[in-house]
Amino acid sequence: MPEESAYDLPMATDKAKLMVYMDQPYKDGLAKLAAAQNRSMSNYVETLIMEAVEAAIAAGDIPPAPVEGKQL
Repeated sequence: MPEESAYDLPMATDKAKLMVYMDQPYKDGLAKLAAAQNRSMSNYVETLIMEAVEAAIAAGDIPPAPVEGKQL
């Protein structure tokens, strides 16, 4: 019987999962930034991505796309 990994366990959210590879100093810096705002690293990265996508849409760099039944 195959072993179960953390990736096979049910998630507490229905949000999409993203895996990122980065150099350790950047991960350490990200952890400090997230902690300074009392956020998890995952939540902090999600916020950064949301802000970047919304800025790109506002600048006309990318078109809006529907997300969970709404337009960005």
